[in-house]
Amino acid sequence: MYEKRYHVTFKPRDVACIPPCGMEATLQSLVETVHSILSRYADAINGDKLTFGRCGVEIKNGVVIIESEDESDAEGVLAILQHYFWVREEGSE
Repeated sequence: MYEKRYHVTFKPRDVACIPPCGMEATLQSLVETVHSILSRYADAINGDKLTFGRCGVEIKNGVVIIESEDESDAEGVLAILQHYFWVREEGSE
């Protein structure tokens, strides 16, 4: 089993549409937005943990933590995240 962590933020094109006065509220709602979108695709939801096949996903402080035994399930979650957000793997700068 392995664990990967990803920092997730809104894409620049999405941020460009937000007025400056709403930016702080938008950034605070990032975790809720990520959870809401991933919930649409999850096989199961158990509290704050989402399940995609044999892959578990948690979102903590703007970081998406993917624990998986099967890399294809983890890649599916990553593809969903990359479709909606700007994603950067933790430790890759």
